[in-house]
Amino acid sequence: MTAALILSGGAGRRFGSALPKQYHKIGGRTVIEYALDAAANARLVDRVMVAGADCPQLRALAGRYAFDRAPAGAVRNETLRHGLDALNALGCARVVILDAVRPLVTPELLDEYLRLIGEGWDAVSTVQPITDSLGCLDAHEVDRSRYYLMQSPEAYNFPLLYAHFRPDSPLTEVAHQLPADSRLYLYRDFPENPKLTYPWEKAQIAQALKARRAK
Repeated sequence: MTAALILSGGAGRRFGSALPKQYHKIGGRTVIEYALDAAANARLVDRVMVAGADCPQLRALAGRYAFDRAPAGAVRNETLRHGLDALNALGCARVVILDAVRPLVTPELLDEYLRLIGEGWDAVSTVQPITDSLGCLDAHEVDRSRYYLMQSPEAYNFPLLYAHFRPDSPLTEVAHQLPADSRLYLYRDFPENPKLTYPWEKAQIAQALKARRAK
């Protein structure tokens, strides 16, 4: 079984709203719906799991989308742990993990990540080049070409991930918890991948979605 796991446990403290940011609307739809649509329309996704706090907004979406649910944790890795536990009980073999607040993900992208896992890669991570200058507290010069940003969506060989994932790890990138000799595919062809963190980013994301629809 292959699954899409949507992480929707954020409370939006940096966003400054009592309503979690994934339930704010952009383009007439809640932000999480874009991730739900992508997962629902991916050909290789057999099952969709949403890990998030129980709330009226999520219950309303359950009436329009087919997904299983897992509880939220206090932090992202705890939410991920709950989602992985639920998928393990269902016999998951491959998983693609999405953030509910990255609305430009597409079904085709999820299929590509799951296809790569099926071909033998242990993990697939979305990566972006660093375009600003990069500094270091204990080095005078830093070659930014040696570094990259790591984002979701990300996909994994589920048994390998489940065996090595620890929610209390200080590592912020899940792929870094895998053994050092794991086969990690760095996916560089999804540059338009904004994450809703602050209110002012809503306008930028709305414009990006509008531009995509116009193509």
